[in-house]
Amino acid sequence: MKQPSRLKLNKQKLANHHKAMTKDDKFYGTTTMGVRGQVVIPAQARKELGLSPGDQLVVMGKFGRVLGLMKTSQMSEFVDMLMKHMAGTDMEKDIQKHFENLFGTLSKT
Repeated sequence: MKQPSRLKLNKQKLANHHKAMTKDDKFYGTTTMGVRGQVVIPAQARKELGLSPGDQLVVMGKFGRVLGLMKTSQMSEFVDMLMKHMAGTDMEKDIQKHFENLFGTLSKT
């Protein structure tokens, strides 16, 4: 009996674990990192995503291979929305405990 190739198995795993791209997902091209770690975000991406010079970006990693960027203002809005939906739940207590373990006791202002 012929064994499926390793490549086919990897594609199969990817198909099972990742969603297909939607109309909102974009591929903007490639960029090259300079010696100081700087990259240029393609013009079309900057325009469509509303990025301007001086914007602060949160840099995130996934799977040890994927790099993602998000405007800090959008990240803040996202976290605020999550916290509002978790208020009074066990999840809120778990998150608070995690932050206290990382940063010490959080004082309420």
